[in-house]
This record gives sequence, structure tokens and C-alpha cells, in this order.
Amino acid sequence: MSTFKILLKREFWENRGGFLWTPIVLSTLFILVVGLTLTVARLKAGSFIKFDGLTIPIGKAAVSLGPDQIAMLVKGTNETLAGLSLMAQIPLAIVVFFYLLGSLFDDRKDRSILFWKSMPVSDLNTILSKIVSATLVAPLITLGVLIVTHIAVLGIMSALMASLNVNPWSVMWTQTDLFGLWLRLLVGIPVNFLWTLPALGWLMMVSSWARGFPFLWAVFTPIGIGLTLSLIEVLSALQIPQTWYYINIFGRGVFGILPWSFNARGGTFGFEINDQNMPSDIIGWQAMGDVFSSPHLWLGILAGLAMLAVAFYFRRYKELAD
Repeated sequence: MSTFKILLKREFWENRGGFLWTPIVLSTLFILVVGLTLTVARLKAGSFIKFDGLTIPIGKAAVSLGPDQIAMLVKGTNETLAGLSLMAQIPLAIVVFFYLLGSLFDDRKDRSILFWKSMPVSDLNTILSKIVSATLVAPLITLGVLIVTHIAVLGIMSALMASLNVNPWSVMWTQTDLFGLWLRLLVGIPVNFLWTLPALGWLMMVSSWARGFPFLWAVFTPIGIGLTLSLIEVLSALQIPQTWYYINIFGRGVFGILPWSFNARGGTFGFEINDQNMPSDIIGWQAMGDVFSSPHLWLGILAGLAMLAVAFYFRRYKELAD
């Protein structure tokens, strides 16, 4: 077995609580809540349901739903699944955020770096294994759990539809963009890796040189720089709004580890959900394509690679933390 595979296995087993069990536990709780909520709603409905302004007898639900109502139901299901996929990125981002902060710091703090440096393991492979774990292994596990969650939620909804004498296969399973969503989420993993590279580089760089409290260094250093630039009016002299710094430098550099956190219309950090920008639009082919035409992506890649180079330097020459 290659050294790199051993390093990947080490990262997984040391962090399986965050990488594996966190999404599984949260997914299980979500499925239970959805099942309980829909069960209570069905029991309260009695002999009639209300949908799109219509009061429909339970026994006639199948024949009472016209093409417009079915299309609305399918669209709502697609947006629900896409919204659930976006929600799943939040715990993933939190896990990866703290994983990266400790990725190079913990080895120095507990002095295990001395052991690893005595082994035939290169610093480059060590850093690459942590990058792959954060940007490929953890997202793939989350995607796998998401797929199971999607199927479970649709299964619960199917049971509800069956109780309403509606065929869930023809109304939902054959019309929902399930495989398309999964494919976009899979393709989005490398896209999000490129987008989150500045945050990844910053967190690993801080982890490589901080002598203590890497979280405080990672968060308050850019805040301090922003306040200093504001006090000496550097940003004003350059006619740069202060909000630009806190969105594109602080926001993206610290919290840009959140997948799908790009605004496709401008290729900047942050997104909003509204009637013109639904969850399925955020996790969309056009959004992923448009971000590649944004200079913010490419400048961020250069900045991220530069910070990773600094992290490699400190990993090689700065052995211990306080």
C-alpha cells in the first residue's frame, strides 16, 4: 500500500467523527423530523387536504390534481431536495473549518510531528493528504449521506401520497430531477475545491505557523488588518469600499470554506435565495460555468496556492507549537 493511501486512511480514522458520523447523525435526525411532521400533518388533514387554494377530498386527490398542480408539486420537491443539499453543506463546512485549523497545528502541539518526520513520509504528501481529505473525502461522504437522505425523504413523501390515493411513482419519482441533482453535486466538488482554495490555504497557513489558539489567529488577524486599513484610510484612498474587504478578503478567506458560497452573477463570495435565485439555481450548471469566467476565482486560486506554499515551508521548518 502506498504511503499516500496510508496517510489518507490516517486522516479518515482520526477524523471519522466529523467526516462520517456528523452527517449520518444529522441526516437521521432530519429524516425523523420530516417523517414525524408529515405524519402529524396527514392525521390533522382528516378527510380533506388543501393544495394550491383547492380543498380536495382524500379519495379524489389523484383525479383532482391537474397538470399545473402536479408541475408545482414537482418543482417544490426539486427545490426542497436542492435546499436540503445546501443545508448539508453547513455542517460540512464547520467540520472542515476546524479540521484545517488543526491539520498542521495539532501535530506540533502534541509533538507527534517529531514521529512523522522520523518516518519516510514527505511533508508534501502530508499536506496533500489533508487537502484531499478536506476537499474530496469529506464532501464525497456528505454526498453519499445526502443521496440516502434524499431517497428516504422521497420515500416518506411517497407514503403520504399513497395515503392520498396518488401514485407517487408517476407524480414524483419519474419527474423529480434526482439524478441530475446528484450529478451536479458530484461535479460541484472539484468546482468548490477551486473556489474554496483561498480559505483552505489561509486556514492551513495559520495552522502551520500559529504557536497557539489558531482559531483566534485565523479569525481576528484579517479583522485587525481591516480595522487598521480603515483607520489609516488606505481603502478610502484607493476608492475601495470597506464592505469589499470584509466580503472578499475576510468573508471569503475565513468563511469561504462553505461549498456553493459563490454568487454566480458576479463570481463573488456570498449568495442569496429568492424568486430569481432558487436552491436549484445555486446548485446549477450555469452557476458552475459562470464562476469560471470570474477573475475572483482565478485570483483566489493564486492566493490559495501561495498560502499553501507558505504552509509547506512552515511545516518543513517550524516543528513545535507552544
